Amino acid sequence: MNKKLFYTLAFSFVFIVSSVLAQGLGDMKRKYLPSGLGLSNQLEYSYDVNNKREIFENWFNADYRSGGFSAGIRFDVFQPNDPNPAVSRGKEHYAGISFKYLRYGLGNLRERMDVTVGNYYELFGRGLILKSYEDRNVRIDNNLLGVRVIGKYANFILKALTGSAENAKAERKDILHAADLEYRGIKKLKLGASAASNLPEVEGIARTVLASARIQPSIWHFDFYGEYGIKQNEDVKNSLNDGSKIVGKAMYGSVNFYQGSFALSGEYKYYDNYLFSSYDGTVIYNNPPSVRKEYSYVLLNRHPSPMDQNNEQGFLVEAAYNFDYNTFISAAYGETKTLNADSYYQRVIGSNNPVRTQLKELYIHAKHDWSESFETILAFGYNEELATNTKNISPIIEAHYYFGEVNTIKATFEHLHSTNRTTEEQKYNDVLLVEYLRSPNLSVSWLIEMETTEPETARLVRKLYSFVQFGYYLGEHTNLSLLIGTRQAGNICIGGVCRYEPEFRGVELKMTTRLY
Repeated sequence: MNKKLFYTLAFSFVFIVSSVLAQGLGDMKRKYLPSGLGLSNQLEYSYDVNNKREIFENWFNADYRSGGFSAGIRFDVFQPNDPNPAVSRGKEHYAGISFKYLRYGLGNLRERMDVTVGNYYELFGRGLILKSYEDRNVRIDNNLLGVRVIGKYANFILKALTGSAENAKAERKDILHAADLEYRGIKKLKLGASAASNLPEVEGIARTVLASARIQPSIWHFDFYGEYGIKQNEDVKNSLNDGSKIVGKAMYGSVNFYQGSFALSGEYKYYDNYLFSSYDGTVIYNNPPSVRKEYSYVLLNRHPSPMDQNNEQGFLVEAAYNFDYNTFISAAYGETKTLNADSYYQRVIGSNNPVRTQLKELYIHAKHDWSESFETILAFGYNEELATNTKNISPIIEAHYYFGEVNTIKATFEHLHSTNRTTEEQKYNDVLLVEYLRSPNLSVSWLIEMETTEPETARLVRKLYSFVQFGYYLGEHTNLSLLIGTRQAGNICIGGVCRYEPEFRGVELKMTTRLY
């Protein structure tokens, strides 16, 4: 049997089985399936007509829990999961169990120990030292395979782990050791410390060690978080030749203030040569806060700025105010800059570059309810982005009309004016999105986008993109989504991690089934 036929049959099998499970077993789960068993399946299929490219992805999870014992597996099928090798990680055509674990816990809430053997995810603090996680939107999955122990005693929580993540060739060679201790014995105050080191697969290569301390107090209407970390590596230390054992450092802090109808938040970051990766650079272990605004609108995400754990400093402040039950306004401003010539990063690579602004962003959002049936949103975005060297202005208007108890019509218009600061080339994008929602089962949306470029003065080039998307909630367990049409190329960015999606013309199907 050839590969194309095999994966076509696998696609059909998974689709049919998932639908049957959702409809047939869903209503009878308590009667026929063991208590504590959970099943879920996520399927994504697309066919690009222009490129004749077919992508099929499927994740099937089965988890079982009984008392202190739990176990689970995830069966993946890809054909391929993405044409980009940095995403596919050697799984262009793959079918197999890629995640499995056994976990056992004993004790009570105050004194307890949990042991996990197999694959697992873990987060220390805000990710300054370690963030092992999965996000299928940006195709990140740096799960660890090994052993993790979590112990709770009195007001202390200790986590210790050893594991290895997959590199770009789907091999687990780089070994990670990490531990985290948190103290919660003081009211409205948490203290913590983390440490991690990796053992490279190549002999003679120095290991990298990261350590941090954090504090998280709550005072009156304020919530604070602060963390400071250092990085050590003998090979890098020798290249600095200054006698210091430290080769990188990081700081992150945030504050949130709430008082009645007013809210204020602020974040600060300083990441200097603080990337924590495997020897080959294809596994990233840490993912600290990006301190960037994340948007729900199409065009505001068109010019993102990926995070660089080695060479960033910056801040983001945001204020929000409810004037009354009908009117809400918020505003955010942030900047991210590179580090100066005295930073560890520039000294390590031997450069002497001036500080440059990587990202400058301003966003204003205002919402007003005119009646119980009608509301509008006005938004404005501005950013300057170094990676593409562009300046971008984006006004947005959105309106919602509710009729009956379950029906909603939503219309959104977005405009983006982008200027290349090197060539002075102008580019314009306009997006109109119209949606009909019938809660909770049905949604229909139509999006049309016009891209206008001006490569030369007075010479305009226009392209049109349009698609229709149907969403349906099947029974109580399955979400179906079908997209037909054309979609502009763009980026998906979450937490400073970005994934580029090329221009698409064709059909895209998504189905998610959950049985718990």
